[in-house]
Amino acid sequence: MRIFGRGIGRDQDGTTAVEFALVSPAILVTIVGIFELAVIAFIGSLLESAVLEASRYGVTGYTQGGITREERIADIVNEWSMGLIRLEDVTITTLVYENFSEVGQPESYSDEDGNGQYDAGEAFVDVNGNGVWDEDLGEVGLGGPNDIVLYKVTYSWGLLTGFLETLVGPIEFTSSVAVRNEPY
Repeated sequence: MRIFGRGIGRDQDGTTAVEFALVSPAILVTIVGIFELAVIAFIGSLLESAVLEASRYGVTGYTQGGITREERIADIVNEWSMGLIRLEDVTITTLVYENFSEVGQPESYSDEDGNGQYDAGEAFVDVNGNGVWDEDLGEVGLGGPNDIVLYKVTYSWGLLTGFLETLVGPIEFTSSVAVRNEPY
């Protein structure tokens, strides 16, 4: 006959269940996090491949009947994403430059107030002739023979689990490549 209260400190029944209840949330979050990181790496890799393949098509200057080069480039990005990237959420930008040293460079301006950034009203050199100062010298388009073209694809990926997305937010992917068009 057991007297109530005696031996409670030595009783081991149920300790495994309590330990599992304490540790399992951390293990579950770790496993889901590893899965999410793997998917993020995979999406990034898909986007890189899609941009490279689109640029390989773009440098040729080839156009298929009934479809523009821009539409075909968007189709290539869609095809290479294996259906995991929604094309309506993708931003594809193509900018044309005269040489590689201009890629990503802003139009020059005179920093009259000395703050290190362009402010409205400061004089600038309008390289692309659009009448406004641009952070990038490139002109929108796919260029012509021997032009330098920057292909840039941006995509915002929502994480698969809502819990982790509230902690981290959506992942912003940007992939770009600068190539010289062939002399077509």
